[in-house]
Amino acid sequence: MKRALAVFLSVLMFLTVIPVVGAASTPSFSDVPRSHWAYKEITEMAAKGIIKGYDNRTFRPNNEVTRAEFAKIMIAAADVDINKNYVDQTFKDVPRHHWAFLYVEYAKPYLTGYKSGSTYTYKPDQAAVREDIAVALVRLLGYDQKYKADMNQLKKFRDYDNISSALRPYIAIAIQTDLMKGYNGNFRPQDPITRAEAASLLYRAILDRDDDESKIVFPNPGQPQPKPEPERINISDSFSDSKLKNWDTDKATGNWDVDSKQVTATSDDDDLDHYLLPLRWNESDNVKNYELSVDVNVVGSEGLGGLYFNGKDGKANVVFIQKDRVVLGKVNDVEDDDIDIITSSTYKLKSSNRLKVTVTDNTVSIYLNDQYLFGQQYVKQEGKKLGLYLQEEATKGAPRKTTYLDNFSFKETK
Repeated sequence: MKRALAVFLSVLMFLTVIPVVGAASTPSFSDVPRSHWAYKEITEMAAKGIIKGYDNRTFRPNNEVTRAEFAKIMIAAADVDINKNYVDQTFKDVPRHHWAFLYVEYAKPYLTGYKSGSTYTYKPDQAAVREDIAVALVRLLGYDQKYKADMNQLKKFRDYDNISSALRPYIAIAIQTDLMKGYNGNFRPQDPITRAEAASLLYRAILDRDDDESKIVFPNPGQPQPKPEPERINISDSFSDSKLKNWDTDKATGNWDVDSKQVTATSDDDDLDHYLLPLRWNESDNVKNYELSVDVNVVGSEGLGGLYFNGKDGKANVVFIQKDRVVLGKVNDVEDDDIDIITSSTYKLKSSNRLKVTVTDNTVSIYLNDQYLFGQQYVKQEGKKLGLYLQEEATKGAPRKTTYLDNFSFKETK
């Protein structure tokens, strides 16, 4: 991780021109006097060889970083090998001939993007802003897996409403872990990032933490060493790959296909009432606590789609959105339209609905658009199959009336 982050810092400072490699142990820059607010951070990182100036001994602290350049930083930080073979285009405004195309495509796990209907854009020439950096730092450090977001952290900022809603959990984690701070009661999420600000943020996030030390006690000779915590499952799919490699289509019910980087299902079998697309994962893992999420996007339909879990022998628990409710139930036969309703809650269907299901032992919690909706205890974990769910009626009027699913995620939790 330290190596990747060092590359991250280095690339950030080298985005647009080639700097001169200075030999001085304590570099100084003509445009960063001792009175500059980021003097310490800039000079100390330069002394460590993480950042460098330009050939005229300037640092250009007020230069902004574009989102396209930001994508290149992500690739360096994650130490990703770019395979120049065919790569699907995700963003409408970053075509294959764009200089940052491969960087943007390979850096998606760290990037923020934009979505309108079924169209994704990246806005490569716009400046990277503070909330972009917050997401990058949190995901690079793995803090989104390590910490639960305390959303109350955001309420102390007067400009809370200016933070993009989908990024708020990441901003909260960045605040509560001191990766980033506000200023005069504001977080300034949409402010462009300058080189000086990047140096300061990254110095506090990386170098200050690397220098921390604490007293420890070494184990006695022969004492068993603690085993490292096993890596948790984390699978996501934005359906940019039309081949559905993450999914067991041979065992699916219904015919599942990718359409405009979203997935939906149909069937010629009039007896089939429930479409299930199982995720490929190691079902032998003893996973008791996990989180499933997906976007349920509605085009003229009444929803009737979402997620399933506890799948076994053709039976499964399902969570789906309909016109005026969210339902947790059980499907006992995919050729029977009856669903055993366990519980439900009122909800007004929107054109795009972010559905999340968390399973903790025998308790199921349902969230819509990052807000807790309802929960249910004593839902026995009977099976290991899980994945995407649609009812026949969800796509019966296709293509004019269709429900699409997008941005799936499956995460093992503590």
